[in-house]
Amino acid sequence: MYIKIITIILSTFLLFACLGNESEFDQAARLAKTYKLEIKAGSPKLFFPTDYTAKDAELPTLKMEATTLKQASEALDGIESALSLYPPDFITSFIDAIYIAGKMQIEGADAGGTFGPKWIILSNIEKWNGTQANYENFLRGVHHELSSLVLKKSIFTVVSWPKLLPINWKPSQSNYEALTLNEEESPNYESGFLTLYGETSMGNDFNVYAEFAFTEPEHLKYLAIEHPIIAQKLSLFISAYTNVLPEYSKDFTDYFNRTGLSEVATPIKEKTELTFDIQTENLKPTISQ
Repeated sequence: MYIKIITIILSTFLLFACLGNESEFDQAARLAKTYKLEIKAGSPKLFFPTDYTAKDAELPTLKMEATTLKQASEALDGIESALSLYPPDFITSFIDAIYIAGKMQIEGADAGGTFGPKWIILSNIEKWNGTQANYENFLRGVHHELSSLVLKKSIFTVVSWPKLLPINWKPSQSNYEALTLNEEESPNYESGFLTLYGETSMGNDFNVYAEFAFTEPEHLKYLAIEHPIIAQKLSLFISAYTNVLPEYSKDFTDYFNRTGLSEVATPIKEKTELTFDIQTENLKPTISQ
């Protein structure tokens, strides 16, 4: 019996030791297998999945430097934390790959990420390792960029969200303008914006709600209690995720109930019957900070 107990303890110790020593390559491979995604770093020229071409991935004003998985250990941890919140196979309903780039710029301004038709790309800065900055960018960035693809499929949200924007609101005129805001100023909560960056476009507004809903639900819950317009936007956001793919409705309903977000969300009272034809391909990729 004594020998058996020692064997079990030793086996458990070795198992955790192996997990603790998992290389970046092994972690990426494990995540790729678990979530049925391509997860890789390397030459940005190769950042497009099978069935797509380099032309499909072209964004003329976007410049990216290469990085390696070895330099992206914290980025991989951020990806893993983000993916763990979604129902199985939900992610692959929208993307086939997550690519890890080095420094990224759009129109000359530093950016944290972007998305393509079936993939997202996030920026990893090696010198930030040890500061949690790469972890946070990838944790929030997965939710941010993935939500752009959810929004494209949520036609009701595309139509209804603008009704909750201020009457005199105008989006930023360029990505450069949006990315170079002075983020030290306080967000305009009274108008329903969670960050200044969220105020730069309807898409960015929705993206930032995704960040808060999946990384700071308690903070978002508090803001929704304090500001009625945020509670209304939250309701519309929850509706987008619980209705975009019916097979995952229960999973997201459970998440929003568990975090208390459903409790503080306020449905829009206006009921309008809509007939429309929207070309969602006109929703352009956005760049997150």
